Amino acid sequence: MRPNIISIIVSFLFFIYYFIFNGSIFSSSLGVAFSAFIFIDFLYKLGRVFPIKEFLTLIACIQWIVSAKISYSLGKVHHKYYMYVEEDVYMNYVVPGVIAMYLGLFLITNNLDLTNIKEKILAKKKQHLNIAFMLVFIGLTSAVLNKYLNIGGLAFFLFLANILLYVGVSYLFFIFPKYKWHLFFATIGVVLVLSINSGMFHNLLLVTSFFSFILVPKKTTFISKLLVVGVGFFLIYILQIVKQDFREIIWNKSNQNPVEVFFELVEKEFANQTLIGGSEELNPQQSKNAEEGAEANNRFNQGWIISKVLKNVPLHQDYLNGRTITEAIEASLLPRFLAPNKVGADQSLVNFKDVTGLALSDDTAMGLSLIAEFYANYGIVGGWIAMLIYGLVIALCIRLITNLLGKNSPLILLWIILFFFQVVKAETDLIKVFNHLIKSMMFFIIIDYSLRVININLFQAKKNID
Repeated sequence: MRPNIISIIVSFLFFIYYFIFNGSIFSSSLGVAFSAFIFIDFLYKLGRVFPIKEFLTLIACIQWIVSAKISYSLGKVHHKYYMYVEEDVYMNYVVPGVIAMYLGLFLITNNLDLTNIKEKILAKKKQHLNIAFMLVFIGLTSAVLNKYLNIGGLAFFLFLANILLYVGVSYLFFIFPKYKWHLFFATIGVVLVLSINSGMFHNLLLVTSFFSFILVPKKTTFISKLLVVGVGFFLIYILQIVKQDFREIIWNKSNQNPVEVFFELVEKEFANQTLIGGSEELNPQQSKNAEEGAEANNRFNQGWIISKVLKNVPLHQDYLNGRTITEAIEASLLPRFLAPNKVGADQSLVNFKDVTGLALSDDTAMGLSLIAEFYANYGIVGGWIAMLIYGLVIALCIRLITNLLGKNSPLILLWIILFFFQVVKAETDLIKVFNHLIKSMMFFIIIDYSLRVININLFQAKKNID
């Protein structure tokens, strides 16, 4: 599906405003305009296709470009989370890199049309109901096992098995269309409680997003989608503000109920938002809200890490010349008996410290992001080429998943959450991306084969392949 002409027009107006009237540099203006283009195109396609490519690009734009631009506008507001290089140095690398990834993603076409999912499921409703219940059972069981079993080699397998819960619920959305929103809010409610208890909210945001991709009706107006996404962004903003205080309370004072603490903080923050006055000078509450807004942007902004890499490499750290790329491919493709010395997932932390020059505590986990990792290996032009190739590889993986593993059936789109659960994160480095993609495909093949052994076929190949 081609981009909507409206997204092109609006993005052009954004560029004109930022470059001519706002006085922003060319690359920043282009980056903001491109982010607007992706956002509008994402909304336009939402409900029409499964917008995994647009979603992946949108997250990168938000965390690498928009949040970075806000940080440059605000100036240094944190002792560590600030932009380490000048705006032109940063944007001149990152913006072309994101556009290169986008080009790679869309140079290869994929059939991600959602239209025939309901028809396919209802054609064999009983069989798909059994599949749904089976997947939900596996997902719930693996979640319980993962909580009580501490077996290193089994942890990632159980993590993937847990995602099957959301695949199963996705089937139920179409099997019981009258109750799809009941199922949605019930599932999201459970994920919310689990997220609150752990203090980690990535799963909540990702599950909500992937569910929304298949639940939004095709006839939903653009304005309705804009309002819903706007409310979603506001809730994420509130979450980012309360997250740090919440973690300090529950991680240091275990006797308090995490759910009660969380909603008390959210309620307090909502009350604070309504107290903003209309005076020209900032009142104390406005000043506090401005500080909290800057802190929330710091947590969105992956750009400060990228800028630290741009400053540190090659001044204090030589280019890696593909070392982490090779490590990622070996770790993902080669079994341990063929590569006994291959690196593990903890290598990401080592690479982060080396490339950024920042010291992290043992209980802190941060990722370089792909665009920073590619720069650390290949420099500016090499980083752009690597981003283009990465986009092509992801598009090829989508085609492999939909055409080969999914036999061109639209039902494979219900499984996309399994393959891309960690891939869409903008802070993820290559070893985690490839590891998740490859192992999730292998895991799916095992599930598919096991079901066919008991005469359950997940998909039937379409006669006409697009």
